[in-house]
Amino acid sequence: MLNIPINITELFPSLTERPLQKEIFEKGVLFSFASGEVLMDYGRNISHIPLIINGGLRILREDAHSGKEVFLYYLKSGETCAMSMTCCAQHQKSQIKAIAEDNTQLIMVPVQQMEIWLKKYPSWKNFIFQTYQSSYDKLMNHIEAISFQKLDQRLLTYLQEKAKINNKNAFHITHQEIANELNSSREAVSRLLKKMEQENIIELGRNYIKIDLI
Repeated sequence: MLNIPINITELFPSLTERPLQKEIFEKGVLFSFASGEVLMDYGRNISHIPLIINGGLRILREDAHSGKEVFLYYLKSGETCAMSMTCCAQHQKSQIKAIAEDNTQLIMVPVQQMEIWLKKYPSWKNFIFQTYQSSYDKLMNHIEAISFQKLDQRLLTYLQEKAKINNKNAFHITHQEIANELNSSREAVSRLLKKMEQENIIELGRNYIKIDLI
């Protein structure tokens, strides 16, 4: 049970039904994750669905053959993870990794509540459909970026999104980590980051990048 004051309507505007909000407080458990902490990993059983209060999550997918990880999208306050819900609905183990961006708080809702609430609450059903649509749009944008954008544009978008999700314009990350998530080489990423620095788009330090929030 949640024992801190949380405005469900403010965080999740579509969840307007008071009985549903009451059940979220009764069934949900508050969790906090430090920046970089993994809260969902490949092959794990999924017992809870996250409702993000603040902070954000970085969602990755692993290639079954090479073992390489690829960045998919970010989730922010007021959102949940469609891919984890899909795994739950199909009784599958997790096919993604979710990593906390900055310090993140979320409400963990038991998976069995998902089907119960789908039948009981129209606002929860709408929230789930909206979540699937949002995730689909993010994945389509990601596929289009890989297919049609050059690496420099993908890199800039990645850094801008990372700054926005963390609500800060400076963060610690290595060139290799960026390369892994963009499915590129460290040399190519380092060359483009240096070019961005020369163009005064970013500032570089040791495992540190600063970029203006837009």
